[in-house]
Amino acid sequence: MRIPGGFEGVSAVGAHGFARPEMAAWVENALGRWGTLERAGRHDSAGEALEGRGTVWVVAAPAEGGRVAVRRYLRGGWMAGVLHDRYLRRGRSRAHLEARASDAARAKGIPTPRVEAGVLYPTGTLWYRADLVTAYVPDSVDLARFLFEREAPTPDCPPDEAHRAGALAEAGRLARRLAEAGIYHPDLNAKNFLVTAGPEGPAVQVLDLDRARVTARAISVAPMAARLTRSLRKFETIRGVALGERGWTAFRNATGGTS
Repeated sequence: MRIPGGFEGVSAVGAHGFARPEMAAWVENALGRWGTLERAGRHDSAGEALEGRGTVWVVAAPAEGGRVAVRRYLRGGWMAGVLHDRYLRRGRSRAHLEARASDAARAKGIPTPRVEAGVLYPTGTLWYRADLVTAYVPDSVDLARFLFEREAPTPDCPPDEAHRAGALAEAGRLARRLAEAGIYHPDLNAKNFLVTAGPEGPAVQVLDLDRARVTARAISVAPMAARLTRSLRKFETIRGVALGERGWTAFRNATGGTS
């Protein structure tokens, strides 16, 4: 298996992967005890569970901050019902690609949780399953939940109209920063932004960079802004909640486009 720069190899029966040097022993111990990191997260007595496409387990670990988020890679769209969590063993794995893209994005000043480890579980000769471990961002929710479920990451910072407009502006600015940094995220939807609220307004990070393309020069923000716009419009319809002109104006101004 190819090891991304800044990581070292880890292995156990039926599993192999990579981890930051300070995380390697923790990963191998978890694999030795539970077989997969996803199962280790599920059985961690101090763990928290965050719901999204799949469950994300928050567990104690020797990473910076003391806790990490463990998630299983899951298929989306029509393939979810067919392949669920299986990926073809061809080229670099999703975990490897995400680790490289995440480090490249962070080096360019893009806020995204640091990848701490990735582990693959070969299934037969054609397929693999994989878990990813990232830094845990406390008091955060994804953008869709923040905008449409009226929940606050912190009790002292309710998501009123001003905070929702602020989160939309931050998401739009982050999309533009990705483009300026030459990073194309092909699925920049409302679930792939993480919002942390605070007294000075919301801060936003980008998630799920496993299919991102990192280039040496700036690219157009338009395709990513259009993808995010479609996602937000879809949530408006599903939730029966309109973001309003203030929110859409903040978003348009941040991306420099239309919505």
